[in-house]
Amino acid sequence: MMPAETAQSSLATAEQKLVEERAISVFSRPEIAAAKRETLALFQADRNALLLGQEALIANSVEEHFFHAAMIASNETPRAPRIIWSLALDHQWMGLDVPGSRFGQENPDNAYRLASIDSQYSYRISGRFVAEPPQQFSICALPGQIGDDMIAEVIGFIGRANIDVADDGRFEIVLDGSTTEGRRNHLSLAGAKTLLIRDTMGDWSREMPCELYIERTDGPQEDDFDIDRVAERAAYLGKTIAAFFLKNIQHDMFEADPVNVVPEPVPSGARGGLVTQCATGGHYRLGSDEALVIDADPLDAGYLGIQIVDMWLISFDYRDHTSCLNDTQADRDQDGRIRWVISASDPGVHNWLDGSGSPVGTIVIRWQELPPGVDLKGSLKAEVVKLGDLADYLPPETRFLDAQGRAAQRAERRRDYMRRAQ
Repeated sequence: MMPAETAQSSLATAEQKLVEERAISVFSRPEIAAAKRETLALFQADRNALLLGQEALIANSVEEHFFHAAMIASNETPRAPRIIWSLALDHQWMGLDVPGSRFGQENPDNAYRLASIDSQYSYRISGRFVAEPPQQFSICALPGQIGDDMIAEVIGFIGRANIDVADDGRFEIVLDGSTTEGRRNHLSLAGAKTLLIRDTMGDWSREMPCELYIERTDGPQEDDFDIDRVAERAAYLGKTIAAFFLKNIQHDMFEADPVNVVPEPVPSGARGGLVTQCATGGHYRLGSDEALVIDADPLDAGYLGIQIVDMWLISFDYRDHTSCLNDTQADRDQDGRIRWVISASDPGVHNWLDGSGSPVGTIVIRWQELPPGVDLKGSLKAEVVKLGDLADYLPPETRFLDAQGRAAQRAERRRDYMRRAQ
């Protein structure tokens, strides 16, 4: 049964606090310190470490990879399952000062939650959509932890369309090893060890992650947390996830095309992304007088979002800066397309993707819930433009912001983000 409602964020649960407390203890262990040194050396030896201004970004990436590893290792108790929020910015709540846990070009429009399960057991998830529901809600069953020599291979999936929800927003989902065979409110766990839950929020000012609680239904809760075992496991996971994503995602996927080139989107499911999604990405390097204009057709998708991240798999600050803008937050031009501008300095454009001053980074673009049979050709263009030529290059209806307007945009963004994190 779901715990009583609270006035806090739907992410601020007793289960979250317990796992964060455990992860903070694990994070200080010598096993983690030694593993962090190995990953720091790996990153420092990488070709991208030679780019300007990477030292602090590398150091932060190592910290966040390993705190995520400490979080998920602390939660690997499938006989006493808990749904916990990770891949998140640092936050202060419930008496805790919690480090960031981002990695793998996570989508800032998503609240990512995970649970460790065992397909030989049966479970029930109790949930409730609160306030304005997220644009999209889904649960993926995975054969292991993301980045443990795999991206996110989906072997079971349930989305909002397959869940019956009561008038008050409440729902229950049965999870076990049996096949779904068309049943609603059921997720097959055959071969699964991890649940990945996404709440996708387009309008941060109104949409909120749903409340979620998981319990085992075929036996007692048996919490076998052991800090020595967990510290060793977290050290392994941190090293493995960082190395896997650096090679297979950053280098082999996002740096596969030449710099400042972004190819047309392709379905994400085969590459470990959401099975209802198409996506693309690339990497950029810009001079102080240059901008990269990304010109996208929304294609009548239920959601379109873009973000920029650093070369070490970590999103640029999106709480106080516009390093991501989805189709709800960005202005759309009269031809129906959305044009975003990437540059190190503020070009004054409302749709500016702000990398906190970095002239290099990675681009990720996602379309979700596309119409059947949609033609992806011509849906995306990318072109380097001199900052001084932007006003002439962009459509005449482009909105420009002065310093006061930018400050107001940032203040609104922080306020809206904090609804999920306090």
